[in-house]
Amino acid sequence: MANYLRDFMSDAPVLSARRPTINEFFLSAYTLSIYTGCELGCPYCDSWLFGDRPLNETIHIPLDLPQRLDAELAHVDRGDLIAITALSDPYQPAEQTYRITRQTLQVLADKGQPCLLQTKSASVLEDAALLQRMNESGLAIVMTTLVTMDPHLSEKLEGKAPPPALRLEMLAELKRAGVPVGVAILPVMPYVNDTQSALRAMLRACAEARVDFVIWDYLHIPNERHRSRVNEILARVGSFPHSYYRDIYQGQATVSAAYRHDRDVELLGRCDGLGLEVRAPQRIFAGKLSPANEAALLLKHSAFRDRVQGRDRVARIHHSLAEQIYAGDLRPAALRDSPLALTIREILE
Repeated sequence: MANYLRDFMSDAPVLSARRPTINEFFLSAYTLSIYTGCELGCPYCDSWLFGDRPLNETIHIPLDLPQRLDAELAHVDRGDLIAITALSDPYQPAEQTYRITRQTLQVLADKGQPCLLQTKSASVLEDAALLQRMNESGLAIVMTTLVTMDPHLSEKLEGKAPPPALRLEMLAELKRAGVPVGVAILPVMPYVNDTQSALRAMLRACAEARVDFVIWDYLHIPNERHRSRVNEILARVGSFPHSYYRDIYQGQATVSAAYRHDRDVELLGRCDGLGLEVRAPQRIFAGKLSPANEAALLLKHSAFRDRVQGRDRVARIHHSLAEQIYAGDLRPAALRDSPLALTIREILE
């Protein structure tokens, strides 16, 4: 049982600074973390790096966060999406008592601020009606994380997180309520959940749940402290010598370009075969974000597919255009080399 520390916010802002580039995974210009610390305690989570004590030992309850957020939103564009994805699960057990996430969503709803929320907890269903109203009047998206469909492996990888099948049932119910839903396969872990059978099982389950989209990214190992945690994970799930990761990571924090490309090709091909959208499709956010954000996301999502399918020149053009548009620095002539030029002009007009 974690310790709950009821607290008031310091003078530090509730929201992150506006991102220098839009987040193509979560559509966001800002991020927001509700609680500090996470009782779920998934051992692969980067959040373990941000404190000297265990991530799941003490949960800080920010009693005045909704009020402080309300004040900060006076300076936030209504076309910028806020992603509640950072550092901790917004529906961890503390939410049952304190309802800070519910209060936060109500503030966002009152302001008409687009929102994406990521959680592993079915407790989000208690706010389904609120999320439905938010999406009808603006934009609200709910995502969950999957790293496996095997409940026994999930217990070893994800601490106190609910079973994977329950999370997909949660998304299916939200989708029936009219809320867009997505799955984040985060992280893809070499030798653990990156096999063809494991990826096939996750993607097939996503297709059966009729989620709107999937995203994925790879295990990040930024320092030796986290590397030790990863080695502990490997020891729990199988007999993997530490050397298994040397060729894949090559001493870096991220996987090699060759490994990334091979898995991206595998995942994209399987998604296409199952009719699964890769990245949030434009139909979800069209007209609900600022034109610059909508155009930048469309270009970044196209650039991802271009890169994986070998159209490197077009990928570079689209990525550069996305950066220019988001920053408000587009030179009209720059669009001439893009196959999406007409669509982007129509969005920006």
